[in-house]
Amino acid sequence: MKRFPLVAALAAAIAAAAPASAELLVAPTRLVLSPQQRSGELVLVNKGDEAAAFRLSVENRRMRDDGSLEAAEEAQPGELFADDKIRFSPRQLVLQPGARQTVRILASTPSSLPEGEYRSHLRLMSAPISAARPDADAGRDPEDNSLSIQLVAIRSITVPIILRKGSLDASVTVDAAALSGDATNQFILRMAREGDRSTYGDLRFFVEGEDEPAWMVRGVAIYTPNTSRDVVLAMPEEVTQRLSGKRVRIAYVATDRSDPATLGDLIAELTVDL
Repeated sequence: MKRFPLVAALAAAIAAAAPASAELLVAPTRLVLSPQQRSGELVLVNKGDEAAAFRLSVENRRMRDDGSLEAAEEAQPGELFADDKIRFSPRQLVLQPGARQTVRILASTPSSLPEGEYRSHLRLMSAPISAARPDADAGRDPEDNSLSIQLVAIRSITVPIILRKGSLDASVTVDAAALSGDATNQFILRMAREGDRSTYGDLRFFVEGEDEPAWMVRGVAIYTPNTSRDVVLAMPEEVTQRLSGKRVRIAYVATDRSDPATLGDLIAELTVDL
């Protein structure tokens, strides 16, 4: 029987399930460009304990109503992609443990480009250098024809690259919010967006009469062209106990550092009895 290592196939199959945060640190986690700020940088840091190879590529992704992302083959009405408007370097690299690398990104914004918000995602995929070594075969009997399988954990993460041209605006309302009422301790919010740009901010939960938030969820986005999003949050049990039965104000606060003029502004709020 012929032996098939199957390394590449199995690596691809488990890539989506392997968490990226434990091995790769990327900052910032989103990048916004404009005709006035056409270039930006991402810093990659290998937080693992062995050297890793990285490959970078651009892909188009669409936000579902639940906030998850899916591959987008073709643009839908109101959807603008940036894949043909951004360049980046390097496209592949090797990082030793603890080492860092800067990825430079440049946007093309010709005067003929229509106003709007364009978005694509930069995908970073990594695997340990040892994945390419035939360690699993070392010392094997050459007459042994048994099937050999090596599982290789490939880390993958995507970073939204947003290109904005023109005077764009957006507004958001928090239309409903409630605890799930079961053992899952889920908190569910229904948010609606209007306008020609995406929004990005933190959700802060204030018990009535208190100045400091009892809970905070960072980096909640609603991308164009979506007009609504269901935000489902796994609320810690101690937070559930603190908020249950209370009157709570939920504030959606802008944390988009690409727009310093609105940083910290209140985008939307809703007060509910939990």
